[in-house]
Parts: sequence; structure tokens; C-alpha cells
Amino acid sequence: MSCFARQGYHATSMDDVVRESGLSVGAIYTYFPSKEDLFLALADARSEQTLAYMSDLFRRPGPMADKSREAIDFFFQHLTDDFVPLARMGVEFLSEAAKSDRIKERQQQRFETVRQFYCWLLREAQQRGEVNPDVDVEAAAELMMALNEGILILSVTGLRRVPLDRRKVAYVNFLNEGLCGPTGSLFTPTIAELATNGSAPRNGTHTKGESKP
Repeated sequence: MSCFARQGYHATSMDDVVRESGLSVGAIYTYFPSKEDLFLALADARSEQTLAYMSDLFRRPGPMADKSREAIDFFFQHLTDDFVPLARMGVEFLSEAAKSDRIKERQQQRFETVRQFYCWLLREAQQRGEVNPDVDVEAAAELMMALNEGILILSVTGLRRVPLDRRKVAYVNFLNEGLCGPTGSLFTPTIAELATNGSAPRNGTHTKGESKP
């Protein structure tokens, strides 16, 4: 993973992996017949770990707002400078999907799993009155996926201009405005209030109760 994150998929050779791992060539090829097999296994492992964490989090008992806050913290933590090199793996996976049918198929499977998770999450929240009943769940799920992938790409490519703390506020405000009714909220007041009490810049977003320009 370090090699792919540092050098990219095409610039990384199996010799690089052997040197980085300290294992023998035979040991590597016993488990991964090709660089693509290794790349797919790493991408699957990262995806499965994230989905397992999110599934466990949102299936726990407790307020939806608290669990949403923890999920937002988890996502933005992985956009900090310390984690960006590893986050490049996700961008590499997206890029290579256009060039390899095997990677494209695996990417489609990953996205479908994430899509179904978001749909389940939003429908559960709708039933509890935390998400507006008029929200198109499937469209909202796909929009959330696109938003997360876009934020990841901007961070990894160095194109991000807004500090993470401000972006986090705008992210929470955007989702609350788009998904929740006047009395519903996916987030704890400590996060949502940042977007409403003027303690942090909103970068053009508006809050509940304010008039849109």
C-alpha cells in the first residue's frame, strides 16, 4: 500500500513491493500472482474495513445524531496530511477502473455495496423522522457518494483550498439542509451549531431559518 500510495499503480513494480515488505519474491507471488491481484486485494481490504466500521457504528443502539457525528469525524480524520498518502489508494483505484475490466468490475461492486448501505441508512432515518419523507433516497445516496469521492480527490491531488474545519462545517450544513425537515437533524448540536451560530465561516452556505439570497 505504501508503494502504490507513494509511486502510483503503474510506477510501482513487484520488485518495489518485495523490497518494501522485506519478504521474498516467492512469498509474494505465492499469494498474489500479479501486481493487479495485489492491488485489488489492497483496495478490497480498505473498502471492507471502512464499511465494517460504518455498519457496526450505525447498527449500535443510541441516537442517530451521535453516530453521524462519529462518522463525519472518521471521514475528515482520513483527509488530514498524515492520512493523505494512504487515501491516494482510493484515487488510484478510481483511475485504474477506466483501464482494466477486472478493476472496473471490482469498483462497481464496491460502489454498489456503499450505495446500498447509504440507502439503508437514509431509509432508517426517514422512518424515525430524521430525514425528510420527500427525499429521494437512491438519488441522495448517490449524491453523498459523489460528494465524498470528490472531497477525497481534491484532498489527494492538492487542489483543496478551504481548511478542513471549514469544509466540515459546510458539509454538515449541506447535508442537514438537503436531507432534513425543519425539526429533523442527522447531527448533534455541537456540530450543527457551528453552521448556525456564526462561530465558523460557512463559505456561502445558509442555515435553517435564514433566508436564501
